[in-house]
Formats: sequence, structure tokens, C-alpha cells
Amino acid sequence: MNKLLLEAAKGNKTNKIPLWLMRQAGRYLPEYREFRKKHDTLNMFKTPSIAAEITLQPLKRFNLHGAIIYADILLIPDAMGMGLSFVEKEGPRYAKTIRSNDDLKSILPAAENIGELIQKLSYVGETVERVKSQLSQNTTLLGFAGAPFTVASYMIEGGSAKGEFFECKKLMFNDPETFHHLMKLLTDVTIAYLKMQIKAGVEAIQLFESWSGALAPDQYREFCLPYTKKIVEEVKQFVPVINFLGQGASLSDEALSIQSNVYSVDWRQDLAKVAKKFTGSGIALQGNLDPLLLYAPKDLLKEKLKNCLEIGSQYTHGYIFNLGHGCTQHTPVENVEFLVNFINDFNL
Repeated sequence: MNKLLLEAAKGNKTNKIPLWLMRQAGRYLPEYREFRKKHDTLNMFKTPSIAAEITLQPLKRFNLHGAIIYADILLIPDAMGMGLSFVEKEGPRYAKTIRSNDDLKSILPAAENIGELIQKLSYVGETVERVKSQLSQNTTLLGFAGAPFTVASYMIEGGSAKGEFFECKKLMFNDPETFHHLMKLLTDVTIAYLKMQIKAGVEAIQLFESWSGALAPDQYREFCLPYTKKIVEEVKQFVPVINFLGQGASLSDEALSIQSNVYSVDWRQDLAKVAKKFTGSGIALQGNLDPLLLYAPKDLLKEKLKNCLEIGSQYTHGYIFNLGHGCTQHTPVENVEFLVNFINDFNL
């Protein structure tokens, strides 16, 4: 059994470059759209037979080295009773928001009863078990969660902040005690949630701090870093942890200090410069092709792929190819196939 992705995630150089893609299962696949005609998004997440099938869809099309569970970073607040829904052409919405200490108190009975909360999320564990039973022995099964700040931002804004993070920062600056309390709650629940996924069978975890770019470095160090560090320290005792900082080009020092097993580099950063900075750290790298290059002419896509792979293949501590964020809704399937085949044929 040769799990290339898992080996790279443990910091080892591999004889071939492993790859998986953020949002590799989802809206760009016609077989996913067939499911979507019959089921709403939240129902698909909460139905293990459907979520498992969607997880496996890209593996049936492409020679990928990792499968990532079909779920969502916003399921934890939903289990806290915040009323998650997905609005067509708008995205996720919560019926409740957390913008004051009183708002936070209203969810504390659910948030602090971690055992009951994890039981409400047990459908994710069942999805993991279903996928694991059908997965090739050479494929690494990945679980994930949102990092506390990113999840908190949705809870405070009531949905996607779409750039300003006005309500989120207002609470952070005017009532830091309440903000820190929320972050601590999310940290404790996220650790338990990820341990549940590991027990069900995932072999590596990605922690998504998708909105880290909303924060100045000092804000990140005060309001995020301690919580992300705690999650990584707890979870990496069991499986490798991949730390993704979206729009996090200004936070490479902080990423180093977190000491995750893998640092996932978004496309706004120069992969060669990151590799130089991280050499000697023992931290593997993942990334970092701009997802919109999957719409580009194949000659340009090939050139940019080759650049990523040449840098990654020379890196000392293990390298996993990925996009710098997820596949977008209208990504051409034939270009994903071209990308996967090119990487699998690439000679180190």
C-alpha cells in the first residue's frame, strides 16, 4: 500500500507528486448537478449515502491521490441551533447571528454540551465510514473543519461577509471578551468534531482559515493564532494537519509558528519564496495554482502547472499539488482531466 499523499503530509519526499483539489467534488461536475436537481444542499450534507457518493464522484473520473469528505465548514453552528440554510444565488445564511454577549448566551446550552453536539454531527462520521469502505487502498481520506475565526465570521455576519467583515470586526474591537469566548467555544467543539472524523477513518485533516486575509497580522496573532495552534496541537497527535490560510500572504511567519504538518499556500503567494522560507521547518507544502487558470488555454495551464511541480519537487519536506483555493462552479471538466493527467505523468 503506497499512500503518496499521506507520506507527503508526514513531511517525506515522494517519488511522484500526490494531488487532490479543494472542492474537487461539487458544482462543476455534471453528476453532482444531477443530485442537486433532487436534493437541497443541506439535505445532501446530512444524508450519508448521498454525501459519500458525492465524495467519490471525482475519484471515479480522475486519478487523484486524496478524497475529501463532502461536508461544509458551517455545520458546527447549525448543530448549535443557528438555523443554517443555503439560498440560491446568495449562499449560506443563518437564522440567528452572534453580535452581543446576550446572543452568545442564547447558544451556550448547545455549544457547551459537546457530547450532544457531536452526536448531532454524527452524519459526517457515517459519511466517512461509507467512503472509507469504498476507497482504494492507495487513496488518502481527508477530513476537514473551518478554523474558528472563519466559522465565527459567518456566525456574526449571518452569512458570507463578502469583503468588509463589518459586524465581525465591530464585535472583535468593541467586545473582545465575547469574541474570545466564541472563539474558545468553537475551538473546543472543532477539536471534538475532528477527533470524531479521525475515529471514523480520516487519515489527514485540512483546517480552512478561508478568511485570514481579512485581518492584519497583529489582529490574527491576537484573535486567531492561539485557537488555531491549539487545534493543530491536539489533532496532529493522531493524523497530519494541513493549515490553509486563504489570502494569507502576510501571515507566513504566523503559519510557521503554528507548526502544522502541511502549509497550504494560496495562489496569491510566490511558491518558490514560501519554499525557501519554510526550508528547514519540517513542514510540507501544498498548492498553489490559481483556480481560474483552469479556464485558461492549455499551453498556459501547462506552463503554470510545470512551474508549481518543479518548485514542489525540489522542496525538502514533502509536497502535495493543489489549487490555491477550490474549483469554481463552471470549471471545465476537461481541463481538470488535463491537469490531473499532466501531474500524474510528470517525471521528477
